[in-house]
Amino acid sequence: MAPTSDRRPLIDEASALRAAALVAPARRSDPQVVADLRAAVVADLPRIDAAARRWTQLGADLPPTTVRVVGRTGWVRANLSTLQGAFEPLRERLERRRAASVALGTQVGALLGLLSSKVLGQYVLPLAGPGHGQLVVVGPNVLDLGEEFGDLAVDIRRTVVLHEVTHRLQFDATPWLADHLRGLLERYLSDARLDAAALIEAAPRLPQALAAVRERGEIEPLLEVVLSDDQAVVIREAQGLMSLLEGHGTTAMYEAAEPGLIRDTAGVRQALASRQGDVTSKVLTAVAGMEMKRRQYREGEAFVRTVIERDGVAGLNRAFSTPDRLPSAAEVRDPAAWLARVAPE
Repeated sequence: MAPTSDRRPLIDEASALRAAALVAPARRSDPQVVADLRAAVVADLPRIDAAARRWTQLGADLPPTTVRVVGRTGWVRANLSTLQGAFEPLRERLERRRAASVALGTQVGALLGLLSSKVLGQYVLPLAGPGHGQLVVVGPNVLDLGEEFGDLAVDIRRTVVLHEVTHRLQFDATPWLADHLRGLLERYLSDARLDAAALIEAAPRLPQALAAVRERGEIEPLLEVVLSDDQAVVIREAQGLMSLLEGHGTTAMYEAAEPGLIRDTAGVRQALASRQGDVTSKVLTAVAGMEMKRRQYREGEAFVRTVIERDGVAGLNRAFSTPDRLPSAAEVRDPAAWLARVAPE
């Protein structure tokens, strides 16, 4: 539920924007260059939108996808708007604490500021329901691509937009999906412990958990220590869902484009992989759990490709028919088990 006009925002926006500005590098671009980019993105969108619909077989009757080209601050604002509603389950507990809104704003803003220097495009999730998401392209970061990758930058930009359009189709063609995701978030936050006792209680088990994380390359041992049992269940459900969504979007990036739209898909894949090795990405991996997200991309793409090979796109789209047909995290790693469970009787 989004905050109402007579209730104080849980995340202090001014504090968030100040913190974001401190960590996000400024980039001033020639206004004509920005205008040319905006025109190119808008001109590309109908072909990308059509390609995504053909390949996914989702959203044939939806209105055309729209896009905004924004700066880094604009991207931060778009995500703050969504997060304000996402934190509502914590309102009662946070409002008991003086300055909680400012502290939360500073923390969220700093993280969004770091991310704003990396994100090329995003479908900001429609947690308020179908039709409430928004597709944005972060202009300064896309312009940086031209300096780094030359002519390949156009292919990278179109590939990223194709990925995000796929997310738009997932949510707007599946009316229950936004509510389901919001329900997972509310279940997770409603069981959150905000007191120091939670950390004190977990502290003795942290060294062993961190050693297991390093040894196995998985985040689950740490989650088992810092999360409640109910939260751990929610995280496992969310991992299955997000792996499906990200794997679907990633596969679309490289399979959905018609001839001439994206010329060098192999070069794009290599270029996007190279961006994960810079200093900013390493910092974000440490503070924002991005390694888990990368794993969702890898495992999700393998799941989607395997399902499509065995049962076609229509078979994959059974995952978007009802919530109980979404794959679990275990089924993402075992596509055959998911196919057996959802097969028509």
